[in-house]
Amino acid sequence: MRHTDAAPNRLTYRAGMTSESGARSAPEQPSARRAPIPLWARITVPTVAFAGAAALIAGVVTAGAQPPATVESACRSAIEHKLQSRGHSDVDVGSSLQVAEADGAQRVSGTVISSDESGRVRHAALRCVVRDQGESMRVVSARVSP
Repeated sequence: MRHTDAAPNRLTYRAGMTSESGARSAPEQPSARRAPIPLWARITVPTVAFAGAAALIAGVVTAGAQPPATVESACRSAIEHKLQSRGHSDVDVGSSLQVAEADGAQRVSGTVISSDESGRVRHAALRCVVRDQGESMRVVSARVSP
């Protein structure tokens, strides 16, 4: 049986042809929404997003971690605690502390400024002896002299 009407049948419709013209119609241009994503974008965008997330997590972890204990920081903490227990406030241990080896321990010396109970500013010399005990440090002595 042969069809003579102008409507396309299934076979010609799938092939992009009509029964009237017998020629192929031009394929439709994909819209901007349906355009295929280029390979470089499919690789680059997730990689950059992953690297950014990893950097953000590393920054948060690093900011939250305590800095490694040093001889200077152990001495600084001991001096601050000693002066605060005596009623001093605004304790400022000098930033340039000298460290020297002495009898298997580290001797730290420097300066400290604080305010006493009456509000007077005091300048003093400090001296600490710190012993390394494997993974931790112990302040053996912490002295402040006027």
